[in-house]
Amino acid sequence: MPGRTGRPDPLPKALLVVTAATGVVDAVAYLGLGQIFTAFMTGNILFLGFSLAGGQGLSPIGSGTALTAFAVGAVAGSRLGAATSERRRRWLLTSAVLASALLTAAALTAIGLRPVGRHPEPRHYAVTALTALAMGLRSATMWRLGAVLNTTLVTGNLVTLIRKSPLGGGTGDTAQPYRAAALVAVCVGAVIGALLLRVSMTAALLLAAAGVLGGIGGYVALPESRA
Repeated sequence: MPGRTGRPDPLPKALLVVTAATGVVDAVAYLGLGQIFTAFMTGNILFLGFSLAGGQGLSPIGSGTALTAFAVGAVAGSRLGAATSERRRRWLLTSAVLASALLTAAALTAIGLRPVGRHPEPRHYAVTALTALAMGLRSATMWRLGAVLNTTLVTGNLVTLIRKSPLGGGTGDTAQPYRAAALVAVCVGAVIGALLLRVSMTAALLLAAAGVLGGIGGYVALPESRA
């Protein structure tokens, strides 16, 4: 996938870092905030339905908080993209800085906070809202970017990987290794997030913030990103 400079486009590699950060975030959300997701909304909508039907151990308030905050973040990300996407590098960096700042704010809010027990504290909901805001903003950015892989759409990446493979009747393309790597990246991120959660929620969220900012910041710093 060469860019206008004739060199391979480094964006997919940067997005793999961001995809791993997604795994970290949802490890924190599911294991630390009460069986919810703040990046992958498909599962979260299902959890909301299960909880409304009386499913044990699930929180409609937690799922509703995540969904609402994600939607607000997606609106903000969409408006930011509409206003600044003509200046691509500035748009991507601004979005990454905002998402990273929200994750950092969540990390600071989570200082000393333990994984949720039977009764979530107000801070659990605050961390849920901040991380979902960040993920909604970033997800809207990825959709508008239209890159070869979406950092919060694992099912879509999997289906596209299969559809374009010889097994699915396709002929493949140069993005196939990145789609496969994205599935591995989100799993690795989830493992790292779960392990860091044993240390602290703050440590895991700070790593996720660094991954988002470092991945996109590193990309826009390269000459190839000017394409």
